[in-house]
Amino acid sequence: MPSAIDCYLCLLRQSLEASRFASNDPRTHRLVFLDCMRKILDSDALAPPPILGRDIHRIIRRVTGNPDPYLAEKQRANRSMLDQLEMARQKIASSADRFDTAVRLAITGNIIDNALGTVAQKTIEQAFDNALCGPVNGSTAALRDAVQASDQVFYLTDNAGEIVCDRLLIEQITELFGKKVIVAVRGKPIINDATYDDAVTAGLTTMENVEVIDNGNDGLGTFLEECSEPFLRHFTGDGLVISKGLANYETLVENTTRFQPKKIAFLFKSKCPFISHYAGTTLGDMVIRIHPEQ
Repeated sequence: MPSAIDCYLCLLRQSLEASRFASNDPRTHRLVFLDCMRKILDSDALAPPPILGRDIHRIIRRVTGNPDPYLAEKQRANRSMLDQLEMARQKIASSADRFDTAVRLAITGNIIDNALGTVAQKTIEQAFDNALCGPVNGSTAALRDAVQASDQVFYLTDNAGEIVCDRLLIEQITELFGKKVIVAVRGKPIINDATYDDAVTAGLTTMENVEVIDNGNDGLGTFLEECSEPFLRHFTGDGLVISKGLANYETLVENTTRFQPKKIAFLFKSKCPFISHYAGTTLGDMVIRIHPEQ
């Protein structure tokens, strides 16, 4: 999926926000911003936005000397979602369809995304209030069938905070269907994407029938040619791949590499006009896209 002009504006906003998280020095902010502008000017217009985003955030870390500018934001998001974990579990337990409810809550967690700017707590709360009554663009029933038909599930996470919501769905996959779930996080920090530390905080590393690995790189989304051998083995295995978030969708939806999964289910909140148009959704939708289509 090639970048749109709107993507350049978004990435420049990210560069300024991240540099301010990483440093209090206005001169550093200016250096980051100018270096990122040069990178955009020299970029390949056909490259997906996450590739340019990866390069820009490498510049931010290099110039500021801060290896994880969003660390405080990630910790705050994890704490906030962990505070809501038991309440969310109660919603699932009391619902008529536990799987459907868990899917909705997991997708709603994708609203926590610093790539599109810091999200107000009130906005997050409203999204969760509407999660159980709003329409889903896609089929939770088809996702259920895909999970049931798979020996195991390979679950690609997206953001910190959101990863706590992912736990709710992972719990249902293991409890309702008895499936093993391999959870993949980013290999190194980038924006507020979940890393192994966030998986530990979310409690995923102590769950039965769950294994956590990282993808071996610092990219936004999933760059298959740069992923580790263990990651690729699970990605191309016989199980279902569940891919969370916009960056994973952008980097995998037109996957033409030799690394092809048997079936992949994209789950995300439609937050970006460019991707909403591409995926045929409306802004704000909870989205499920399963490839190949059933």
